[in-house]
Amino acid sequence: MVILTAKVKTLVATGLAMVILVPSTFAQTSDKEAAYSDLLQAIAAEKVALAQQQLFVSQQDVKITSLNSQIDGLDAWKANITPMLGKMATGITGLVNSDYPFEMDRRMPRLQSLENSLNDPAAAVGDKYRKALNVYKLEVNYGQSMEAKKGNHPVNPTIRVGDERFVKDENGKVKVDKKTGLREEKFDGSYLRYGRLAYVYLQADSSQAMRYDLVAKEWVDLPKKNIADIRRAVKIASGEAAPNVVKVPLFLNP
Repeated sequence: MVILTAKVKTLVATGLAMVILVPSTFAQTSDKEAAYSDLLQAIAAEKVALAQQQLFVSQQDVKITSLNSQIDGLDAWKANITPMLGKMATGITGLVNSDYPFEMDRRMPRLQSLENSLNDPAAAVGDKYRKALNVYKLEVNYGQSMEAKKGNHPVNPTIRVGDERFVKDENGKVKVDKKTGLREEKFDGSYLRYGRLAYVYLQADSSQAMRYDLVAKEWVDLPKKNIADIRRAVKIASGEAAPNVVKVPLFLNP
């Protein structure tokens, strides 16, 4: 006796001329083999996924071990960095106090801010380190640049009040600085810093030039012969003249 499978019955119903007779036992065996093959494929896929997960876990274990090692050395790093920061701050403060008196309205507040940060137990060590490096970098940069800035006489500054503080045009109207948009102030002259080699003052009408004496801690007059070179250097530092070689009124202290 031969039993028609469902597939064969469908073919007969549609009126096809050829009919394939499949024993029911063979059809059942083929279905089992297909199911078994699917199961093997699923097992293989699970093994691949498991291997990937094990690799990921292994990589994470390596990272965790590395982080734990860094954490173990953090306390030792903090113990070493704290006194080093204190030495840096002391060195920078000593440098500023023995240096030429330029930009003191900015340098002294920076030093005070650094000291407050280093003395703050709640401040992170990383923040203290970054602030100390920033102050150190700014001080180093002073020695690598030339800068001119307007100001009043270092010994006998002119006192101006009201509108007399500002520069006026021919019509008596206060001039406005094109760079800052602020009213242009009137000053006695200009200060010029040659890196950390010299710090001088030049009167606006070029009638007088002075230098700061680091030993005496006071301003002294410069010879008239230096005025032309200083005036030229002021123009270069102010961007009013093309960069060029400048002569520095350098006086070596004994």
